[in-house]
This record gives sequence, structure tokens and C-alpha cells, in this order.
Amino acid sequence: MNDPRTLQFYFDYVDPACLLLEHRLRSLARGGRFVLSVEPFEVAVPPAPLVDPGRPEIVQHWEEMEKEAERLGLELERPWIIPWTRKAHELALFGKSKGCFREIHDTLFRAYLVEGLDIGRVDILVSLARRHRLDESETKAVLDVDQEAETVTAKRQEALEQGVSRTPTLFWHGQQLRGYPDEKRLRDFLALGAQNET
Repeated sequence: MNDPRTLQFYFDYVDPACLLLEHRLRSLARGGRFVLSVEPFEVAVPPAPLVDPGRPEIVQHWEEMEKEAERLGLELERPWIIPWTRKAHELALFGKSKGCFREIHDTLFRAYLVEGLDIGRVDILVSLARRHRLDESETKAVLDVDQEAETVTAKRQEALEQGVSRTPTLFWHGQQLRGYPDEKRLRDFLALGAQNET
């Protein structure tokens, strides 16, 4: 990233903290202090086992994020499955090539975290692409042949090399902020940019 105002945001569609933090960051980005760059980071990489949504730490995380979502005026639906998200990220990148990344990106978050859909399934992803008038046959072909898979894995590797190990993670002026920050932590972290520009 060459633009010093670029704030890198590493996310995955199965983490509710990512949706809520991006919601906050978009509001802050409108002030022009930074340019938000969303970067895919798979929580579970196939063929690793799927994460069990009933694990105590996952349940606790969701409980915390449900409270935060209510505070922000957003809705969440507790998942019955935590799927691999490589195909979802591939669809988002395909959408980017068609000029509708933001729409597909938002739809993927909502499909999983609000509608409770399994975004690891190609047929579900094709139906989501249809909402944005992407050609069904082309979308399915792109996903079936893993057209964007190499980009997704390469972006994850780049993130790992920067020290990213979880979602959400922010990377800004050489510093990282991991997890879902409260208002003070986020404000202090973003202030690093102003310090580095003086």
C-alpha cells in the first residue's frame, strides 16, 4: 500500500466483530482521515476442520458482539455452522472485477451474519451473485475452477508475513490493532497516523 492514509482492515465473513468494526470504520473514513482497504483473511483454511460454533469461546464472542450490535442498531443471527470462506472471498474478488465489490461484500456479510446462510456453498454464493445481476453461469464457472483462489491465499500469506494472525486486525503506519476495540483504543490507534504525518 503506497498511500500513507491507507488503513488495512483484515476480516473474514464469519466473524461478527468484522462486520461491526467495518461499520464503525466506514463512518470514520468519511472524515477523510484514512482510506479503508478491506483485506480477506480466512479464519479456517481448508482442509482444516471447520470451527465448532458451540465452542465456549465462540459462544462468548457472539454474546459480546450481539450486545455491541444492539448498541450500534444492527442485527445479528447466531450461526448454525462456521463454514470455510475461501469461496465467499473468491466471489467478492470476482465482484470486484465486475465493479460491484462493495455490494457483494455487504451481501456476503449479511447473508451469513443476519440471514444465517451457509456461504461456504457454491450454490448459495451463485444465488447471492444473482441479487447483483451477475451472470449465474459465469459466476459458477469462476467458483468451480477456483479462479480467484490463488489471490485469496496470496493475500492471507501477505497478511501472515505482516504478523496478522486473527480477525479483525487493523494495520496502520506499521502498527497493528487486533480484536474488537473500544472507542478509546480505536481513537488512540487512529491517532498514530496523525503523529506519523507531523
